[in-house]
Amino acid sequence: MSLAFRELGFFSLWLARDFGGPELSLTDFVRVVEALARSDASVAWCATNGGGYARFSGFLPDAVTRRIFVEERAVVAGNMGPLGRAVQVPGGYRVTGYWPYGSGITHSDWALGGCMVLDGDAPRRKPDGTPDARIVFFPSAAAEVLDTWDVGGLRGTGSHDYRVADLFVPETHTVSRAGDTPLLSGPLYALPFHTAFGVTIAAVPLGIARAALDSLRELSASKTPRIGSVLLRDRPVIQAAVGRAEAVLRAARAFLLEACHEAWSAASADVPLSLEQRALVRLACAHVAEAAKQVVQIAYDAGGATSVYETCPLQRCFRDAYAAAQHVQVQSGNFETGGRVMLGIEPGTPIL
Repeated sequence: MSLAFRELGFFSLWLARDFGGPELSLTDFVRVVEALARSDASVAWCATNGGGYARFSGFLPDAVTRRIFVEERAVVAGNMGPLGRAVQVPGGYRVTGYWPYGSGITHSDWALGGCMVLDGDAPRRKPDGTPDARIVFFPSAAAEVLDTWDVGGLRGTGSHDYRVADLFVPETHTVSRAGDTPLLSGPLYALPFHTAFGVTIAAVPLGIARAALDSLRELSASKTPRIGSVLLRDRPVIQAAVGRAEAVLRAARAFLLEACHEAWSAASADVPLSLEQRALVRLACAHVAEAAKQVVQIAYDAGGATSVYETCPLQRCFRDAYAAAQHVQVQSGNFETGGRVMLGIEPGTPIL
């Protein structure tokens, strides 16, 4: 599967056009990943991470990008959270780190990890006073992968923990985690780091929710409850449930695509996104995750006792939707951030 997806280009969705990639817009990226998630959420999760990480082709030096993304056509996996420690040495950094949630790490060629650059025992500060955080890239073979992914939802992502100890990483294989130093021009690289990354995560719950409704429609056309004499689809309560779920899903999808379109339009015009535009993307991402949970809950309930079986797709949709919604980029705490901005208050978080 991984080899097929590599050949089909799903791990290169945001590879720069300068290097032969499609460099998809936000809305096109959402539609591709949504379609994948409609078939298999775990596959889509790995594709959205790998395809999203190809965005670093606009930030890494030309030679490094060509090696990783063009010559090797590498699958990149990892966790961008600044959980590692990087000590600057001549030519690069000595990196020690332990990262959870390394989605796709077992089939990757290159790994990445977020790190705090240390000045002694304390984080080094940039001129603006913020901590100096970087994302480092290294061959996956240099990391120890730990078998930790024993979960209910998104089981197939293989999001195991991984670690490295005192690993030398050349300066050329690192980028600022703030995403403020692109080497290529274009809207994809002008977007704020968290705006782009949040969208890649939100695309998956959209497809999961649609898959749940697909499954319910199929089940409702063949199942007659034990206590009853008509098919599920002929029961008014099921008809109302499907109508409600369809409305919830389409509204959430429309909000996400609208927010993505507005953000992309601003970036295309070389206009920095306003705080409100960034907050709207954040709210749209969180709303999609919440709406997906609501939709799969409706579908799961409508399926009755059939839904509890592992053989029923509704069971997997339920687990996958709730697992995806736990990601920091889409979890419910983002509503507070968006609400603060709408009220004219500082967001109170750098994750915007």
